[in-house]
Amino acid sequence: MIYFEEKRIPTANVTTTEFLSAAHAQCSALGMPKYEPILVEHPIQPKTKEEVRVLADRVIGDIIEKLINQKGQQAA
Repeated sequence: MIYFEEKRIPTANVTTTEFLSAAHAQCSALGMPKYEPILVEHPIQPKTKEEVRVLADRVIGDIIEKLINQKGQQAA
C-alpha cells in the first residue's frame, strides 16, 4: 500500500471493524496516519459466500470512490 501511495497511486485497504485500531497503528507506523481503511463487519471467517458478497456489495462504492477520487498520499 505505502509503495503505491508514495507513487501517487491510490489504494483501497479493506479491514474489519475488529482490526480498525491495528490498521490505524500500522498506517501511522508507516508514516500515513491520515489513511483511512474501508470497514466491513467482523468476523468474516464464518460467513457464507453469499454473506461475504453482501459485505462486498456494501463497500464496493466506497472502494471505487477511494480509487478514483483519492490522490495518493506521501508517507511522512
